[in-house]
Formats: sequence, C-alpha cells, structure tokens
Amino acid sequence: MIASLSGIRGIVNKDLTPADVFRFAVNFGTATGSKEFLLARDSRSTGPTLSRAAASGIMSLGATVYDYGIISTPALFRESRTRRLPAIMVTASHNEPEFNGLKFLFEGAGIGRELFDRVIAERPRAAGLGQGGLKRALRPAYVEDLVKRFGAGSCEGVRVAVDLGGGAAISHTVPLLRRLGCDVSSLNDSYGVFSRRVDPVADDLVLLGKVVQQKGCDIGLGFDCDGDRLVIVDSSGKKRSGDYMLTLALSEMLAETGEKKVVVSIDTTQAIDDLVGKSGGQVFRSKVGEANVVGEMKERGARLGGEGSSGGLIDGSFNYCRDSMLAALAIIRALKREGRRFYGSVPVYQQVRVALAIPKAKAQKGIKRLAKKYDEADLTDGLKVVLPNRSWVLLRPSGTEDVVRVSAEASSADMATQLAKKFAKILRELSK
Repeated sequence: MIASLSGIRGIVNKDLTPADVFRFAVNFGTATGSKEFLLARDSRSTGPTLSRAAASGIMSLGATVYDYGIISTPALFRESRTRRLPAIMVTASHNEPEFNGLKFLFEGAGIGRELFDRVIAERPRAAGLGQGGLKRALRPAYVEDLVKRFGAGSCEGVRVAVDLGGGAAISHTVPLLRRLGCDVSSLNDSYGVFSRRVDPVADDLVLLGKVVQQKGCDIGLGFDCDGDRLVIVDSSGKKRSGDYMLTLALSEMLAETGEKKVVVSIDTTQAIDDLVGKSGGQVFRSKVGEANVVGEMKERGARLGGEGSSGGLIDGSFNYCRDSMLAALAIIRALKREGRRFYGSVPVYQQVRVALAIPKAKAQKGIKRLAKKYDEADLTDGLKVVLPNRSWVLLRPSGTEDVVRVSAEASSADMATQLAKKFAKILRELSK
C-alpha cells in the first residue's frame, strides 16, 4: 500500500482491504469532527465495496454521508468547497484497474500532514458505535458552475473528440461541452470498461488521434479514471506533453485574469517562466505533488498554479486541485477565438524523464555529493541544476519507490536525452 498526501492506494484485497478503508474513514471522521461528509468514487469495479466501507466508518461515528456515486475528483473538490464539508473520494486516480484507494478532502482542498498522520493511525480513534445516515446526494453543481464560468454557447462550433477512458469524466464531459456549443465525438464512454491504459500520460492515445484526424477535430481530450488528469491531442492528431498543455492553459488564464503570480512544481517546464515573465509576473516553484503546489499557492497568495508532468492546471478561485475540465475549457475557448494557430502561440521546450533503480539512501548520498559541484543548485526537491542554453536537469528520489527520477529539459529532444543520460551516469557513480 502506498500512503502519501496525494492519497492512499493499493491493490484491493491484497494490500488494501475494506477493513483498512473503514479504519481510515473512522480516523478521518474523528479527526475532522464533522457531522456531515461527502462521498464519491471513480468507475472501478471495486468502488462500490470500498465506498460502502468508507460510508460505514463515517456512519459509525453518528455522522451523515451524502453519496454522489460516480463523479470526478474535481467535481467532488468543488462540492467540498461550496458546501464546506469534508469528503472522501474512492479512487486510485491514474493507477491501473486492480488498484483502488482514497483521497481525503477538507475545506475544499487536500489534507495536510498533521491530519493525514491521524488518518493513517494504526487503530481507529473512536469506538465506532454511533448510528449515522446515508443519503443519495443530488447532482453536483460542477457542470453548472463551469457553464456559468465560461458561458453557454461560448465555444460554439469547436470540434472536440474525447477519450473518457471508461472513467468518472463520463459523468459530465460530453453534456458540458455540448452546452458550451462544441461538436463532440466520444469514445471509451462506458463506465468501468478500460480498453487502454488508465493513465493517459502513459498511453499513446492512438485511437483518439485517429478520431481527431478522421473527424477534423480541433482538439482531442484523454482523461484518467477519476477525471483529474488530462492529455490533449492537437488538431493534427499528435499527442502533446502535459507541460505543453499546462503552458497553453496558463497562457489563456493569465490573459483572462491578469494574475502576476504563478506556482508550479519544480519539474515543470521553463516555458512557464517565459510566459509569465512576458507579462511582468513571477513564477514560484514548489516540491513535486499537487498538495505542495497548493500549499505554496496559498503561502504566496497566488491564484494560478499547476504541475507540468500531468498537465494539471489549478485555479484557486475555482478549485484547489488539478482540474482537467477547467484546463480543457480554457484551451477550447482560445481555439474558438484564435483558431488552430493558438497551438503555436506559446514557447515549447523538450523534456525527457527517466527512472534509475537506486536505493533511496544511496541516491541521497550521491545527490549530496553532486550538489557540492554546483553551488547554485536548487535543493527544493532533490537537486535541480540550471545549465547554459536554456536547459536544466532535476534528480529527485521518488517518495514511493526505490528509484531516482531524472528529468531534463532543453530546446531539443536530443539535447534533453543527452543531459538525462549524462547526469544519470554521474549519479550512479556517485551513489556507489
């Protein structure tokens, strides 16, 4: 089982059981002290069982659970924010179907370290003898809120293909896009039928690319199982990187809001610095992870943020989470206004990411030795070295595996690959 601020994940009935879920729910309910909770899930076959376990844990405390069934993670974040209630999302996000897990929400955002430590405590902190209630929740306001934000018919005529991946984004994507005036073609739109890899970042999205080309679409959207992760395919059918997608979305959001502060994770493309710098703004960088980006946004008083690795746009005025639909609509609105030339309107760099199988203790020792060679290295999360010719390398031990993630960015893919290989070799030697 993997437990981090991003949530709890495991293979169901192997390292994550209904009893575990019950315990975590009891601990969460006790720690928050609320008498009302929101609950939702993604489309995995194990979702109903784990949802019942979570609901039972909360109800054992005498609290009421409002169950939304299958909705996306961003939709639940929005509900938690507007209704001011803690929530549990039963999901393993972009992990494959045999996994499932839990995300905990408090005050419309992910939970912090102190609350998380109480959630994963070994024993429930309450006797669990109360008699709460379970109610079917009304449809979330997510679609209505986004229609109000962008305007009904505001994207009239934009052709969009969506690969819903059998996931929770099925619950809102097509109806929302049609209300905004888009011409929509959908595939993989049956709940729980996973005909490609759950993670659209890891999948080639070949079918989506073909549909975009065959139907002359302006854009293709590929979602993960809980609908917070998105990859776009451009009008030529080419899959684009998460960093590029985030740059596109932020360019539209910056023009709309006039914001001057943006927070992104340390491994996000420097194209964001170019973009924000042009408007006289400033970029702040956090540790990798949505919770870290959100924490830094709140500390800096920044409305906008994101993570390039997953194309995750965060607009703190709407949701304190990666909101794939918000990002998609920002891009689609720009395509409506500017046409397909919008794709060439932002700076683009090439990134390469590789994983090295090095035990964490040895990796940390190697990174410490390497840091001595670069006095100006950024040690926010691992070691980031900024190099000449607009390039950089980041070496960061994984928080969940005995691997080191090496990310390199440069003006060309070849240069980025060479940098990643060079620093991977150096780190291996220094980690012996």
